[in-house]
Amino acid sequence: MMHRAVPLAALLLAVTLILSHAQELRVGEAFSNPCANVDTCGECIRTAKICAWCSAEKFPRFASRCDLYEHLKTTCPPESLSFPKSDLKVSQNDNVRGGDGTSQPVQVQPQIMDITARTNEAINFKLTFRQAENYPVDLYFLLDLSYTMVEEEEAQKRLIALGQEMPRSMDNITRDFNLGFGTFVDKTVMPYTAWTTQMLRDRCPLQDKSCRAPHDFINQLKLSKDGPAFAARMEKALKAVSQSFDDSEGGMDGLMQALACEGQIGWRQRSRRIIVYSSNSIFHLAGGGLMGGATKNNDGDCHINSEGSYSPDDINYDFPSVGQIANKLDEKSTSVIFAVMPSVVDHYDNLRALIGNAEVGRLSDKSSNIIELIRKNYDKLRSRIHFIPRRADGVDFKFKSKCLGNVVQETAMCDNLEIKDSVTFDVSMTVSSDVCQGRSGIVDRSIELAAQGLNEKMTINLRIICDCECERPEMAKLDSDNCDWGNGTFACGICSCNPGRYGRECECSEATISSKESLEQCRRGNDTEVCSGYGECICGECECFALGSDTARQYSGEHCQCNDYTCPRSKDDASLCGGPTRGKCNCGTCQCLEGWEGDACDCSTDNSTCIASNGLLCNQKGSCDCGRCRCNATLKYMGPTCEECPNCPSKCSQYRDCAQCKGFGTGKYNGDQCTDLCQEIIKEDELEEGNDLVFECNFRDTDKCLFRFTYEYDENNDVIIKVQRTKECPEDVNLALILGPVVAGIVLIPLLLLCIFILIRNRRDRAEFARFMKEKDKARWESAANPIYKDPKSTFKNPTYNKDSK
Repeated sequence: MMHRAVPLAALLLAVTLILSHAQELRVGEAFSNPCANVDTCGECIRTAKICAWCSAEKFPRFASRCDLYEHLKTTCPPESLSFPKSDLKVSQNDNVRGGDGTSQPVQVQPQIMDITARTNEAINFKLTFRQAENYPVDLYFLLDLSYTMVEEEEAQKRLIALGQEMPRSMDNITRDFNLGFGTFVDKTVMPYTAWTTQMLRDRCPLQDKSCRAPHDFINQLKLSKDGPAFAARMEKALKAVSQSFDDSEGGMDGLMQALACEGQIGWRQRSRRIIVYSSNSIFHLAGGGLMGGATKNNDGDCHINSEGSYSPDDINYDFPSVGQIANKLDEKSTSVIFAVMPSVVDHYDNLRALIGNAEVGRLSDKSSNIIELIRKNYDKLRSRIHFIPRRADGVDFKFKSKCLGNVVQETAMCDNLEIKDSVTFDVSMTVSSDVCQGRSGIVDRSIELAAQGLNEKMTINLRIICDCECERPEMAKLDSDNCDWGNGTFACGICSCNPGRYGRECECSEATISSKESLEQCRRGNDTEVCSGYGECICGECECFALGSDTARQYSGEHCQCNDYTCPRSKDDASLCGGPTRGKCNCGTCQCLEGWEGDACDCSTDNSTCIASNGLLCNQKGSCDCGRCRCNATLKYMGPTCEECPNCPSKCSQYRDCAQCKGFGTGKYNGDQCTDLCQEIIKEDELEEGNDLVFECNFRDTDKCLFRFTYEYDENNDVIIKVQRTKECPEDVNLALILGPVVAGIVLIPLLLLCIFILIRNRRDRAEFARFMKEKDKARWESAANPIYKDPKSTFKNPTYNKDSK
């Protein structure tokens, strides 16, 4: 088989492209590339928003043209890169506002968006709704005119009063409202109603036998602003009742005609449309008209004649189904209030759950609460906004809003809105790639986000990108040299082969080997994947993909089933099969060289390292495994050769120097010696004590401080040294504390003794002096008291002494 030489430019591009992205992801990385294994540009851009396509003519053969945009944007020429982007433009964005009589109210903003979208890409935008004041209301009453509904005079009065009070009541809601009403009984054929004049008269419950002829539905009054006409026409209609033969009535026929006949009923284009359906009976549904000969399926169209009556087609068409009613209510943006008697409330509750935008109210006896019931249920409908996508097949919408609260929740509906309240929805739109099935180019769609019960909506003019520009017919190159010298059409960088040719470049001929046979040859045994999923089948032979950015590494084997880079790695240095000196990886299995064994060839067959000092293998206290001793744990022997035990001499001296230099940077080893000769140690605040398998060591460091370390052995009998961070040093002598008391004792004690001596002597002297003074005083007293005492002194005068001559 011959192949053309690969151009140098393609080889250069192969180097710059990260060829391995798709292949690496196939190997099983945590991230799965959604762009892998995609064959065409259109399929590529539809797969995920992050996918791009490179249509460059010179492109590496085994590289994936469809890849992550982040990978291709720097390697694929910009003019060859297909990466369409979604775009959003608001075409009409009138601000929400109320009705002021001169302009129409606006409750939904924006009104029109133009979006160009890729499939599977979320497009986000905001949608605002505001409860407008004086919003137009069209209120249409659909009344059961059978005798059982209005048989009592009081009930008739209440319904007539309804016609008179309703215009005044609506003034409190909005200044822009229209009122109208219609009536229903049942189909005008047997067995539903009297089918002859005589039967009608005979079965009439009125005393004067004045029952009117039954009817299926009559539009009694078109919607208008004429309140008095509404009241008068309702009073007239209610005074002429009719009758039916069965419990069920034809109300669903009337409801369908009131919805379908927009012009005859008078519905306005922009208004809140509400039908008030009042009855005391259940209703016929699809299939119920067959007994009367109404064999045509209800078509949901308007069949009111010029007199406003559903006749004569009512006897031809069957009653509508619940699904038809629900679809018509949604299509016409209309809400229903079922004002019914208590006996049938449950029945209408079940109907409400199926048709959606409706409320059920319980009428009291004689319908005395009908005005309040209508007002209450109108408020429920008015205060609720619910957006519903229409014509959105294949397009998914997600809504989020806080409504009137503070918590964001996933919802398309908000309740309890008052007039002038505004709510904003965050909308996310995603187009499914299924929309593009069987289609090409740009697919145009028009989608509506309709406000349920309102004729207001946001319209999305959607343009869906289903394929690439390079796939257009005018971009194709017929009989291109890129397709094996003219054997195919070249477009978007790939070949569409002519009949009889196949292959990536149309290089294979059906005449040589069929494409079916080619694929069979490229499958391994019963494997369903071609080339094991890691290569490309070219004319019956597998060409294997590269394993990574290093294109020299590729899958191998006839069917690319081998990966020579997934063998076990050595526990020592994580090298494949222990490195080239120990083994070689062959199709995922290590082939070990002589002297090595094990899954990763990291187990030495040499047992010399297991010989103990006594010449015995592991001291006969264990077994030699991969050149390492596995000591018998029950014997409590350990160490590289199982020669150590709790009672054996320790090797503290052997490990002292390493513990010293690694722990404190001291000892006989300098920095380089410590690094070269010593293993790493573990520093701890406190060391384990009392474990027989942990040896404790204590030594004095150069600073005379005591340092402590332990050593133990792990499961591989490798030593583990743990050093206590802090040393135990003797405390420094405080000379001042010692000399101070000594000096104080030498100086102060003699002084203290001298003071004591002086004190004692002084006390003794004072005592003796006191005794002396006492004795003296005693002698003086005795001399004064003696009566015979004579003074021993004698005084004589000299007669010759002359004082003046002196």
